[in-house]
Amino acid sequence: MIVYKNDGSIARITFDSPGTSNRFTYKMMNDYIAALQDATERGAIGLVIDAKGDDFTLGRDQKEKIDISRRDNLSLILRANDLLRRFPGVSISLIQGGAKGFGTGVALHSSISIAADTAVFGFDEIKHALAPLIVVLYLPHFISPKIASELYLTGRDVPAHEARELGLINRVVKAADLEAEAQKLIEEIKALNPSALRLIRTFESENAEYPSHELGLKGVKQLADWLDAGRP
Repeated sequence: MIVYKNDGSIARITFDSPGTSNRFTYKMMNDYIAALQDATERGAIGLVIDAKGDDFTLGRDQKEKIDISRRDNLSLILRANDLLRRFPGVSISLIQGGAKGFGTGVALHSSISIAADTAVFGFDEIKHALAPLIVVLYLPHFISPKIASELYLTGRDVPAHEARELGLINRVVKAADLEAEAQKLIEEIKALNPSALRLIRTFESENAEYPSHELGLKGVKQLADWLDAGRP
């Protein structure tokens, strides 16, 4: 479900479960985390995240049954977001089709997000009777708190061009130009001083006022307790 390649300079993570619209299962999330860890440890200066099929990812697989506590399962989201946010190189997400929930989160936590003009974003958890407390914490870090509140309270779709205006992504291109735009950007990154890039990214990730891990765990606990109690 995750295809990972690393040539020592540029790493690539591909979501490869198009039959499920690349919905994240427990195994897929762990494989994604392992790939992020490897890209970091092996010192890749660039990381590309893309997907096979019509959709980037429609988020977590809400129907999956696994033998693990809700709290531990939800905590994987914190781990994945933290690894991507702290990746000490330039991360680039290439997004087509639907990028809902966790998919929009990947776009936000990447250094640069490029979307096809047909892409659609949004935090649709509320439409599945879920309370996205992790999103409530981090979304106002990236965009206006007023707009953030609207997005996670309504779960509405956000077309690519509006997503760019709101600050959810960086660029919008024609779907056919998505990979070419990425390759152009990768070549630009390769021409830069890798040590300077790593210093910028490390300083940025360590000093931005992002919600603390402890606060994230608090949100995970409250959400897990609410789900375990039958969503009272």
